[in-house]
Amino acid sequence: MVRRLGAALLIAALGGVAGYTRGALDDLAQAAGSRDDELLYLPNGKYLSVLSLGHANLLADLFYLWAIQYYSDYERADRRRYVEHVFGSVITELDPHYIDAYWLGALILIVETGDLDAGIRLLDRGTERNPDNWILPYLAGWECYHAKDYDRSVRYFELAATIPGAPTAVRRMKAGLTARMGDEEQALQVWHSILEDPASDELSTKIAQRKVRELQTKVDIRALTRLVERFRTDNGRWPRVLEELVQRSYTRALPRDADDRVYAYDPRTGQVSSPAGRLLGEFGKK
Repeated sequence: MVRRLGAALLIAALGGVAGYTRGALDDLAQAAGSRDDELLYLPNGKYLSVLSLGHANLLADLFYLWAIQYYSDYERADRRRYVEHVFGSVITELDPHYIDAYWLGALILIVETGDLDAGIRLLDRGTERNPDNWILPYLAGWECYHAKDYDRSVRYFELAATIPGAPTAVRRMKAGLTARMGDEEQALQVWHSILEDPASDELSTKIAQRKVRELQTKVDIRALTRLVERFRTDNGRWPRVLEELVQRSYTRALPRDADDRVYAYDPRTGQVSSPAGRLLGEFGKK
């Protein structure tokens, strides 16, 4: 990733190509506020590669950094559209070996837009172009596991385990899935084990951090919701504040979200929520 960030800074030296590309991206950003189909007209990476004058990888870096900024802007009403086009037809066409772009694009598609099939298509494309990289089928296995598509999940884990360099944790997944599948608490434990494993590579750790953030938020909200509903059954009303669950001995302590904040709570509806599970929230921080 350091190589890519450093390389992206060099794109300013590419003269006319860089200027053209930056101008095109600026135009897209400005137009996106008024037209929700603007990203559809972003040229395919194959054509942009010709314009790059031999610097397709650097151009891919520029689009990747721009895409992170674009899709982390939660005020854009159309931010969930054309994700597959941007990451699959533009960035990874410019650089077919851009592993970060495959898995980040897939996570946006799956977690943010709820389109599992599109996310798996992007991961499959990355696996086909990078058959020596185990992380992409491994992530596909996890996402199928989370969607309770267990047969497909096992196949992806089996594929990942056959790739040289895959860690022991990948090989353990088939046995774990055969024994017990579809449990978010169990999935959270496995992602934690990857974080705690000193043998985990940097990319695995980055993905595990995102998945722990997402799953822990879901697990906490589900647990708090059960307590809130139990309180209502016992008392004929919703708790006025979540702290009342502690005061009335429904729980010893309240969990805090991934940003170390108390979970949001609406006493009118009993709904518990948190923005901490957002996939790209951290990219908006300076």
